[in-house]
Amino acid sequence: MVNVGLVGFGLSGKSFIAPFLHCNPGYNLAAIRSSREQEIKELYPNVEIVQHEMELFQNPALDLIIISSPNETHFEFAKQALKHNKHVLIEKPFTISSHEAEELIVLSKEKDKVLTVFHNRRWDGDFLTVKKILNSNELGDVAEFESHFDRYRPALDRSNWRSQLKPGSGMLYDLGPHLIDQAIALFGKPKALFADIRIVREEGETDDTFALFLFYHKLRVILKSSVLVKEPGPRFIVHGNKGSFVKYGLDPQEALLREGKLPKTSEWGQDKEDNYGILNTTSRDKIVTERGNYMGLFDNVYNAITEGKALEITPESALETIRIIELAFESSKLRKVINLAQA
Repeated sequence: MVNVGLVGFGLSGKSFIAPFLHCNPGYNLAAIRSSREQEIKELYPNVEIVQHEMELFQNPALDLIIISSPNETHFEFAKQALKHNKHVLIEKPFTISSHEAEELIVLSKEKDKVLTVFHNRRWDGDFLTVKKILNSNELGDVAEFESHFDRYRPALDRSNWRSQLKPGSGMLYDLGPHLIDQAIALFGKPKALFADIRIVREEGETDDTFALFLFYHKLRVILKSSVLVKEPGPRFIVHGNKGSFVKYGLDPQEALLREGKLPKTSEWGQDKEDNYGILNTTSRDKIVTERGNYMGLFDNVYNAITEGKALEITPESALETIRIIELAFESSKLRKVINLAQA
């Protein structure tokens, strides 16, 4: 049994992390640092509630600290947890600078502790479907891969820290890690990149739209996100010399979790047939979406802690995501292509 201390009980902690700990017999959600005492008591009456994160880090009964607090706190909280000999899982983004990420990696190795990042969308059904098709080589040599994560939110929510001008806020640090991590998982580190990062809402203080181009040998990867997309386009578009694959619709898990559903039904992560992708090669066929399940991440972390199994999300790959975000901001500011070999 892995005893867990959770830092933060906002949207991520409440909806995307705690339900999986609750439904996985390998974990015991023992303590939460949050001011939302009544909300936690209603959902998890046996969980201890503390008012300061150091109470978790200093608790000898806890094995794993999960950090689900605002982005600017990730580094210091993770550093303190590791110094207190805890395994650490950090909500994305890993940190807000590559230097911070590098320091945490060194510390985790010194302490011989698991350090990983909550890049849960590697377990999205649509991503798993794209991965399966690419591995099958049905598209041949892939020339272009396009991935979107769009929303329609024309009104600013000034109460949300992600919209406030502070380190690690904005769209690229919010949704960028998902799209970048998926690209790295499929294709590895790019050779160069170009980014166009903007604020498109009136009175906005932080970036809310981006287009990021990653360049490989013969492949171009396009990652896009915007808050002004009312008519949804494809989630994935992939073109190769043998055909194309197009997939609409977002993985259903987030919507279910926001509704308070628990990830323990036989239908969990099952896509709607209307959202099945189209694979057009020698014939044009609907492709059943692979079933997504974020529990895969929690199973992997459990096995890494208890059995020393390899991490699916290594801190080194998460570091690469942060480096790309840093270089994307530089590229957008300078309006130039950045060569990663020279960066």
